[in-house]
Amino acid sequence: MTATSAPSVARIPVLTKVMGFLQLGKIRIYHHAYGWLLAVLLLRLDGLVTTATAAALVLLLVMVETGQWSGGAWDDIGGYRDGSDARNYAGRPARTVAKKPLLTGVLTESEAVVFGIVCWVVSVACTLLAAYLLDGRAPLVAVLLMLAVQVAAVQYSAGLKLSYRPLGLETTIFFVIGSIALMPYWFVAGGLNREILITSALFGLWFLMVVNYGNASDREGDRSVSRHTLAVMLPPERFRIVLVTLLAAEVTLLTLLFTVTRTNPVLALAAVPVVALHSVQLYHGIRGKDWRKARLLGLFSLDAGCLGLALAFLLS
Repeated sequence: MTATSAPSVARIPVLTKVMGFLQLGKIRIYHHAYGWLLAVLLLRLDGLVTTATAAALVLLLVMVETGQWSGGAWDDIGGYRDGSDARNYAGRPARTVAKKPLLTGVLTESEAVVFGIVCWVVSVACTLLAAYLLDGRAPLVAVLLMLAVQVAAVQYSAGLKLSYRPLGLETTIFFVIGSIALMPYWFVAGGLNREILITSALFGLWFLMVVNYGNASDREGDRSVSRHTLAVMLPPERFRIVLVTLLAAEVTLLTLLFTVTRTNPVLALAAVPVVALHSVQLYHGIRGKDWRKARLLGLFSLDAGCLGLALAFLLS
């Protein structure tokens, strides 16, 4: 930051700064908390949501949220530093650009870095404290894997830049997001079953069905900074095959969830809306080529899918 720009930054109202931090952490993407909710509902079926586990579960929710805020901050820091965000958001409406407080100047890079570090430290501390409060119930391998997830999340667009490597973005998203559903259950139950494994895979897959459409919209900006997403690496016809495959994988996982677990098969009706929305998303993506609308439909699908599974788990 130059000396001439400092006074203008100092005059930014406090509430505007606060909103800038909320935008930086991508608080609008509240969907991460759904993974925690689904894990808790499965723990409830096992009779493991008790006064003895309540404090640890609250800490794990804080871990999920602060981990997301940290990952979101470092993603924006990486995109700001390499110029990809400036390219991808050029010409977009002001209300859209406002989601990138580093581009608008609401936040400085140093403020963003401090925010990202503080949120990450809180997330890791909550992980370790939750494991401690569970008094040995959480397996060491689960704790270590959760720490690995938290390291990977902040290396997505900064540091190792995992999302810039071939298949790095897709693998990191699936691994990190799927773990948000997996870890709270594993910590408290001390083990895994088919329900949580399938649910975690679905959760990660649903985020991929948001991200891949967003990547198609950002294809040129990502290509200019050598971010090797599937949308960049694959020709259009092969990328369409990937999108169709994701939908087929979703249907397969939902079929397994309602046939090989204790979840009542009749409750599969609760999953119909998410498959329908993803079918419309696929249409807009590969037929209408409206990638941004398709990405938005992906977020609506996350609501429909996670709430549908929540209903199924509550009624099972």
